[in-house]
Amino acid sequence: MALGGIIRGTRTTLRTPVEDDLPAYNRWMADMRIRRATRVWHEPAMPATWKERFTEQTKDKNAVLWSIEADSQLVGLVRFEFGWNERNYGWIDQFVIDPDVWRVGLGTDAALTLHRYLFDYPDLRRVNATIRADNAAAARIAARLGYSEFARGADVFFRDGGYVGEIWLLCERAAWDERFPNEREYAAAAPGAAEGGA
Repeated sequence: MALGGIIRGTRTTLRTPVEDDLPAYNRWMADMRIRRATRVWHEPAMPATWKERFTEQTKDKNAVLWSIEADSQLVGLVRFEFGWNERNYGWIDQFVIDPDVWRVGLGTDAALTLHRYLFDYPDLRRVNATIRADNAAAARIAARLGYSEFARGADVFFRDGGYVGEIWLLCERAAWDERFPNEREYAAAAPGAAEGGA
């Protein structure tokens, strides 16, 4: 199944990355605010290295990378991976919003847009995500979308005089449908359309 392309939300658009996105990706991976909030996809590097990473990403049939835009400006990235043995579930590997536009609702809109697509187009049964236990913004977005905690990760991070762990989250299709019954990437087919009726 070919995935990717353009997915439009209310305020954000998820689109296929282009070479002009490389400097922003590199800057985000070096930004300590991002590194505190989540693990980084790749370490900062020279443009040629980022081009190689993009090339490898496009070859990966089990993962999709989108750039996130708002008002025609690049504001983030999201990377999604499908399950290893089945393609009816997957996990959000990376979800990064530029720290310069935090706390204005772009993360929530992009997350809602992504999940609407994942549950409606490839018809996934569940989506997993991992967040750092002290990432309150990510926890709020996950709660709005219907995620629930199912485990604690083994990775811990020392900061501010203490240890912070990871929380593993799960959003089931049933919870999504209950919370967002009218959120669809595509309009439902008219009755009888599948049989060729009018």
